[in-house]
Amino acid sequence: MTSGALLVLGLCLILYIWGLWSVPFYEKGEPREGLVAWEIWHNGDWILPLRGGTDIPSKPPLFHWIAALTSLSTGTFNEFTVRFPSALLASVGVLLIYLAAARLWGVGAGLVAAAVLATSPEWWRAAISARVDMTLTFFMLCTFLYFYVLYKAGGGLGPGLLLAFFAGLATLAKGPVGAALPGVAALLFLWAKRDFRFIKRFYLPLSLPFGIAVAGSWYLLAWLQGGQKFFLRQIAHEIIGTPLGSAGHNHNVLYYIPALFSGMAPWSLFFPALAIYLFRQRRRLAEKELLYPLAWFAAVFVVLSLALGKRSVYILPLYPAAALLFGAWWSELSAERSAGTGWAKAAAYTIAVFFGVAGVTLAVQALGLDVAAAAPRFIRPKSRESFLLLVDLLHGYRATLLFCGAVSLAGAGFLIHEARRGAWNGVLLSLAMVLMIFLSAIQSTFHPAFAANYTFRPFMARVRDKTPANTPVVFYNTAGKAVAFYARAYLPSFRPLERPAKPPYYLLIWEDEWEKLRGRKGLTEIDASENAGWDGDQRLFLVSVGPAAELRLPEATEPAEEGSEP
Repeated sequence: MTSGALLVLGLCLILYIWGLWSVPFYEKGEPREGLVAWEIWHNGDWILPLRGGTDIPSKPPLFHWIAALTSLSTGTFNEFTVRFPSALLASVGVLLIYLAAARLWGVGAGLVAAAVLATSPEWWRAAISARVDMTLTFFMLCTFLYFYVLYKAGGGLGPGLLLAFFAGLATLAKGPVGAALPGVAALLFLWAKRDFRFIKRFYLPLSLPFGIAVAGSWYLLAWLQGGQKFFLRQIAHEIIGTPLGSAGHNHNVLYYIPALFSGMAPWSLFFPALAIYLFRQRRRLAEKELLYPLAWFAAVFVVLSLALGKRSVYILPLYPAAALLFGAWWSELSAERSAGTGWAKAAAYTIAVFFGVAGVTLAVQALGLDVAAAAPRFIRPKSRESFLLLVDLLHGYRATLLFCGAVSLAGAGFLIHEARRGAWNGVLLSLAMVLMIFLSAIQSTFHPAFAANYTFRPFMARVRDKTPANTPVVFYNTAGKAVAFYARAYLPSFRPLERPAKPPYYLLIWEDEWEKLRGRKGLTEIDASENAGWDGDQRLFLVSVGPAAELRLPEATEPAEEGSEP
């Protein structure tokens, strides 16, 4: 198992850790969490770090604590240290799934489960993002897995307290949902086993208060510090309002079906074959150790489908359960003990067709025929501008496109060859290799080039170089999250809310506001940003305010807090 574990960690290193620093912040979600981590790292506000010095954060601080500790241990604060918690926990989560599947069904099943989980697009996207979702998912994963360990071991006070500890940490990642979903899964599993008496072996009179204390101690301290604003933001809005749709991400009850299929593509094309296998094993689910991962999967999917507020990343905690089921099924498929191989071969051939079409498209695009230009008519107007920019960027990476196209075509051919002869380990290898190369190319080449057209990082670096450390830099009105992140990280003299008593100082001002003030006495334009940010409406200007200037800064008004992450 040791060699398998090293292989899994190497895969995660390539997929998640390598190149984690290469993509600058440009949307609002990642820098929003980064601003919270900055308050902890820079000001030592560990209990209730206020974003930008004024805003109550929308989530508990476990993710931000880990990011701040990473920054403290490295002595620096940047995109890598803010994203590192997600990448680290995603990697350890894949390793845990490998170890669990290998323990239950053998090393082969462990490698399958790890490959499926590690290369699922939704898992990969959460692993390289500075968001709280992977932190929540990891500690829920620990809770899910340890419950089954505890059940197999027969319970006990010490293990019960450890399970409560994991549930408490999951709550500190994003709220009570971190403990609630594993609890529902456990009850569903015990109901299926007709074994509710096992609950007594948790020693709930001791373990339940202990779990509440792990998370509740922070909630109490944060409430004492933040008062009514904290209660309204994190309790009323996030814990109560988000499931009821107050966050604005309202979708119908079937929303997670296509979300799961796209989030686990192309592995999800094997779902029909996997479902047939599980149905045929329905009387032996417990015997084959399939009942608990199935209860885990069903609990998360059903409960979150009933909630009004939905986002594709919310069902991330069921991905490890799906990966475990894949591992168990695939190991029997490889040993020719599973019926229904026709469905599996059909899925493999379908994926090969997709790989072939993608390979031809990439190769033709690399050779100069702009086939991607015809796609915008099929894309939502909201995403069309970004897609056209991406298509334009492809012209500068023809060698990478040609390489990816060749890999895709080779993968398609190898996939068909291995599926025809029932060599399912070969099918797994070809799928994992193509996905790893594609995802790595996106992270190391295409995503950084795309982000460079929206980020304010280069501009803010020039602002740092052009403004003396002892001269204040302030915003005229307010800044977006990405700009505020780089201002705090780069400018030791940045003061977003304080009003300098008198000039000289430097002003960061948006284009429409600068147009109204341009030409006034004592105001000198120093520099301007290359782009207009992710929203694409305005550039940002650096202006020197001299001693003779007569300028009254507007009252600072923070923009309305977003209902939830986009």
